[in-house]
Amino acid sequence: MSAHTAQRNGERRPLGVFDLDIAATRSGWLLTALCLAYSLAALCLQPGRYMHLAQSYAEPFVFFLPTLLAAGLGVMALTFARHSPTRFMLDMLRQRWLGAAPVILLSFLGITAFTAFKIAIPDIVPFYADRMLVELDVGLHGADPWTWAHRVVPESISAVIFIGYGYGWHVQWFGTLLFVAFWNSPAARLRYLWALALTTILCGTVLAMALSSAGPIFHDQFYGGDRFAGLRTALARNGYAAPVRMYASYLLTAYTSGRPDLGGGISAMPSMHVAFVTLNAFFLSGFGRRWAVAGWSFAALILFGSVYTGWHYAVDGYLSILVVSVIWYLTGRFVLPRTSRDTIGMRLPLPEPAPQ
Repeated sequence: MSAHTAQRNGERRPLGVFDLDIAATRSGWLLTALCLAYSLAALCLQPGRYMHLAQSYAEPFVFFLPTLLAAGLGVMALTFARHSPTRFMLDMLRQRWLGAAPVILLSFLGITAFTAFKIAIPDIVPFYADRMLVELDVGLHGADPWTWAHRVVPESISAVIFIGYGYGWHVQWFGTLLFVAFWNSPAARLRYLWALALTTILCGTVLAMALSSAGPIFHDQFYGGDRFAGLRTALARNGYAAPVRMYASYLLTAYTSGRPDLGGGISAMPSMHVAFVTLNAFFLSGFGRRWAVAGWSFAALILFGSVYTGWHYAVDGYLSILVVSVIWYLTGRFVLPRTSRDTIGMRLPLPEPAPQ
């Protein structure tokens, strides 16, 4: 047997494929166990809250994900199979649904667990880190970053920030997840899913509890005073900021009432908006320069928007970028099989239905 082939079930197969099958099996089961343990921990911590959130998230998943999937497959079909777009979409669904279903299910359980933990943060670790983060922000930038953010971006252009931070971010987040769920590239697919799970658990739960904070937009409500009164005034005067004001009121009402509402929970450090777009920027960079520019440009927009909207201190985003960068590096070294690591820097293939 040569160094590049292996015997399995009477067939000679490339060693890279053989090693990948082994690694994918082991890593896949470990990843599944990690996601289930995370969800089980949230369920045991607050069973009533977890079940209520699961019911609340079920309806958006049932409606939003199929809509986004249909739109994504439609764009792909018109791009890569204009001669038979309908067949392309049906083939993609028929050939890949069995592999995509567990990814979507585990994502549903993980998002539910993430929200349950997020709501529980101030009960477990009361908000304490904001004053430290404010001082760090001012020390690094010479002033509150939100002040210069509002100076350099006029209200007419701020609409792009609010739309991108709100709607665009959700489309990219779930769109990338669906893309990966249906993607026929086992090594890179597994790496992304591991990185996504670790980002959610480490940034969204572990660090969020360790650095429990409310963020600039809620600072004065929890700590008293008028430290960020200017920020609230700036947002009140901006007509495009209405969604931010409404959602902030929604979160504060849910916090004071103790209800486990959809998308609830107050937590600033680290920024999960920045964490997910940073992860997606690393991922998109594998498809070539244009995708890399698009991914990192959107990540820069979200980092700036996290400060402009008042949800986060600038350092919230900086920590997210640092942690996700380490996660992406480590998953490349320890999740991928050794024979696949040489292709990390190569352009990755776009998905297409497997040949009949």
